[in-house]
Amino acid sequence: MSARSEGHSLWWQLIRIGWAAGRSGTASRVRNVALGCAALAMTLALSAVAAVLATYDGRDARAAARSPQFTESAKGPDARALWSDKFDDVENRQFSVVHIEPLTDDAPLPPGLSRWPAPGEAVLSDALLEAGAREGIAGRYGKAVGSIDESGLATPGERLAYVRPSAAVLDRAAMNPISGYGAASPAALGDMLAVKPPYMLLVLMLFMLILPVGALAVAAARAGSDARDQRTALLGVLGGGWRVRSALNVGEALLPAACGALLGALLTVPALLSDITLPGVAYELSAADVRRWSWAVVGSAVPAFLLVLLVVVLMHPAQQKRGRSTRPRLSSSRLPRWWPYLCPLMLLLAVRGPELAPGGGLRLLVYAVGVLGTVATIPSLLALLCAAAGRGIAAAGHRYGRSGALVAGRWTAAWPGTTARLTSGVIIAFVLIGQVQLWQSRNSGPAAEARATQARIGSSVVVVETPEDRARTEAFLRALPADANALWLAVDHSKGTAEIVGSCRGLTELGLPCSPKSAALSPAHLDPRVSELGYWHTPMGAGNGLTARIDEGLPKDPSGRTLLLVGAGGKQLSVPGVKTIANAHLGTSPAVGAIGSSWLSGANLLALQSRWVLFFGAAGVLVIAASIAVGNLAEFLRFARRMSALSVLTGRRTIFFSVAAFTLLLPLALAGVVGLGTHVWLATPLTSAADSLSFELSWSILYAATAGAGVLALVVWVWGSLAAVRQSASWRPKAD
Repeated sequence: MSARSEGHSLWWQLIRIGWAAGRSGTASRVRNVALGCAALAMTLALSAVAAVLATYDGRDARAAARSPQFTESAKGPDARALWSDKFDDVENRQFSVVHIEPLTDDAPLPPGLSRWPAPGEAVLSDALLEAGAREGIAGRYGKAVGSIDESGLATPGERLAYVRPSAAVLDRAAMNPISGYGAASPAALGDMLAVKPPYMLLVLMLFMLILPVGALAVAAARAGSDARDQRTALLGVLGGGWRVRSALNVGEALLPAACGALLGALLTVPALLSDITLPGVAYELSAADVRRWSWAVVGSAVPAFLLVLLVVVLMHPAQQKRGRSTRPRLSSSRLPRWWPYLCPLMLLLAVRGPELAPGGGLRLLVYAVGVLGTVATIPSLLALLCAAAGRGIAAAGHRYGRSGALVAGRWTAAWPGTTARLTSGVIIAFVLIGQVQLWQSRNSGPAAEARATQARIGSSVVVVETPEDRARTEAFLRALPADANALWLAVDHSKGTAEIVGSCRGLTELGLPCSPKSAALSPAHLDPRVSELGYWHTPMGAGNGLTARIDEGLPKDPSGRTLLLVGAGGKQLSVPGVKTIANAHLGTSPAVGAIGSSWLSGANLLALQSRWVLFFGAAGVLVIAASIAVGNLAEFLRFARRMSALSVLTGRRTIFFSVAAFTLLLPLALAGVVGLGTHVWLATPLTSAADSLSFELSWSILYAATAGAGVLALVVWVWGSLAAVRQSASWRPKAD
């Protein structure tokens, strides 16, 4: 037999030995299940990254294909159609409305349309038709004659409308001439207006998903590790290097990692077959996009499998310390000596680093790196402090004759890596939950005030964009329901004044005086609707500088004025109904809404984007919960086995409770307090930022999480103690 074949035989034999050890070793079932879950989670996480890249690629391609190619003049030889875009909203969620008008017989259709709509007809996306059904969206822009095909939508769930104005409201001067569709880069239209750069979502996934999955992989690799550490030390004495150790460890983890990765690959198949609506974010994932990247989505199982095996290899370094002695000996700590001291630097980077970054995206990246570094290093720092405290506890136990404190102190001092693994999941979960809550609280001050305004007055006053055509304005006013009174608001910015003009009936509805001359209004005695109107639509504030007078007729020049529709007797007007009338008479989608509603569209868009934090955060919390369960279960088994002989030595089993109090209860309780303090400190750059967005800490959630950490510590303490008591009853000495 050649040397090469003997070498292959040796490595194959080592892998087979590891394979056998994986089925019969200490805590093998727990570890195998944990490794399978880690490989499954890693596969799904990498597949999610590939799906994000696939979505951005497909969305940009479709958005670029529908982007208009503008020309200089409608009379030029290249001009073939007119195009303009406006905004509208359904339930305060903004979307784009595109107005189109052909100039030639061969005018190109926008992608997604099968024919030109006739004047006064519209083609809407299925998502818009469904979302706006209660508001009568199908008739808002004219007669709906079909739906936009997915080839013309950036995403399957995009809300978009193509409208061909009727001859009565067509304003060619307000539209742009185009020669066709298709551009090198996508235009800011539809959902593309709200799309964030891909790196922002990838950073979010790194923090909310990849980090927890990595923590689960580490916990799974180290589950029940004491027997493997002894095996590693023995291999070192016998001359086995890192290749031998790696072969054994790979063989031990091969089957569960492969099963988990294969299951993860199978779970990605449905995304290739049909569009999937992601729960919590109401985002429809395009199967066509995923299929184009199927090699990366399904193929993520391969790197996930290899990464789990790599973690297994890295988590079992050489145990034998170099020296003259050949006696197998386990190292007292697995912590790199310099690693805990990085924690203060990471805290400083997270809190002060964003201030030094020039751009918003770079600031977010610096903040994310600081948070990740803090979460990665603080368990080691806590373990180092516990080791120092363990030596003090052991000394105190020796001095005062407390056997439980003596044993627990020496255990904690000898195994700081165990403490780090035990507490890291709690700290990561604390910071993760806190960050999810923090980003979910993201809001703007005006948006919160707008919601309060809506709660107080609703749609009893509807604001309409200033009409410019007198004839169209008259037609619009005639079409309004009888219970809608029209008033006009004119603001003089140079003088800092504003005047409400209209019929006596309309003024009376708002509690304003009916005088032919301008009468000054007292801010202290205004109707709430007038106060809100002054706050949102005048530069002076709530009622300051407001005057009112009667003018029964239509202003000679409606431009520069804001049309106010006041419900009779405080009645709530139908904003969708007013929008339908406005589209039919005033022109191409004039702005119509209740007081303050324009701020709510932006706030709702922000809330939709924040759902991604909740989506990935919920997945990350589930993974961290699995990591905590694996780590704690493994430590229970280890603790119970190591402590079993104490009942023989001390003659009592109550010692297990005192030992567990120092080795399990105290570190976990301390981890909850440290997690709380860490999150509050890491939240400082967001809660103290001087910008339009406000982040608020939810102390009720933080207190509940702290209480949960305390309950977890108590459960772990009681469970570990009872497990040790049960094992001590059947303990027999053996050469382990």
